[in-house]
Amino acid sequence: MAVLGLLPSIRGGLGELARTGQHSRLIDGYLRPYARAFDEVRYFSYLDESLADFSADAELLARVRVLPGGGWHPWLYALMLPFRHRRALATCDVLRVFQVTGVIPALVARRLYGVPFVTTYGFWYGRLARSRVSARLSRAVAAAGLAAAGAVIATTPELGEEARRRAPGARVHVIPNGVDTTAFRPPARAAAPGHLMYLGRLSEEKQLDSLVDAAAKLTARHAVRVTLVGDGPVRPALEAQARAAGVALDVRPFVDHREVPAVLGEADVFVLPSRTEGHPKVLLEAMACARPCVASAVGGNLAIVEDGVTGLLFPAGDAGALADRLERLLRDRALGATLGARARQAVVVRYDLGALVAREIELLRRVAGLTR
Repeated sequence: MAVLGLLPSIRGGLGELARTGQHSRLIDGYLRPYARAFDEVRYFSYLDESLADFSADAELLARVRVLPGGGWHPWLYALMLPFRHRRALATCDVLRVFQVTGVIPALVARRLYGVPFVTTYGFWYGRLARSRVSARLSRAVAAAGLAAAGAVIATTPELGEEARRRAPGARVHVIPNGVDTTAFRPPARAAAPGHLMYLGRLSEEKQLDSLVDAAAKLTARHAVRVTLVGDGPVRPALEAQARAAGVALDVRPFVDHREVPAVLGEADVFVLPSRTEGHPKVLLEAMACARPCVASAVGGNLAIVEDGVTGLLFPAGDAGALADRLERLLRDRALGATLGARARQAVVVRYDLGALVAREIELLRRVAGLTR
């Protein structure tokens, strides 16, 4: 019997993903194919929850088991999990760690029970840490995880090189994030002209103030409105900024991932102005929906967007440059349509989620010793 164990990032669980609508992406895109490839899938949550809280699919409930956490400080629970769920963890053939900062239980399980693991290195860990202490801790945990992993999945070649630098000898495989290209497809109706959209967390590193500033520069010449789909600590500041600048701003709550294609279909232009990105799934999803995209020239955005071919790039934090790119699209509808069509084709060819998850499953089974 082949058993796959899943370890979320520290503090993680289906309930945490549900706060931003991402639990359905995990269930549809990963748990279902995992359950077809392994006899049993065990998800070790940090939260007190069950799969039945999020899915009524009888076949999935029969193949996927959620082992609950809850009631512990997350860092302490990361150390205690391998003992609390000793038998369930020790009898896994391989563990899949979704983010390297959640690798502590896998390190313990490898040392005590000999269970190999595969981890993702999908972001510049430590850059967004709240303090120097947490940054050092994140980097130390990441380095230990990279060195001990049976395989490391890097989402971009640049991150793959960073993983090798942090842990020389790490077994790195570049497998990018993907998108369900059947669910995310061009909308049936054209979007309203001038509708600029961002979807994700409203936090400082996303530099959404530059989007509001750029929209303010365009209002004298174009009828523009900005929609932010999500929530986060900078929401009040953004709303105040938009009121002061006379920008029409609509802030909507997160939606379930299954509803995101319809929401993206409303966008005339999708904007991702972050100062740092790993390999952003939402950018891939907007491109799969054939939305013209304008993104900051950083990290994973550079790996995804070919400037002037599948989207437009601008220097992060430069509201004037962002306004310039947006005006090009507002003035030239044909350019937007061409960029959107090329973006859709690029995603279908390079980032189809089904094909990428199949590659990941093959790697997991190979690390487990189930295939050669």
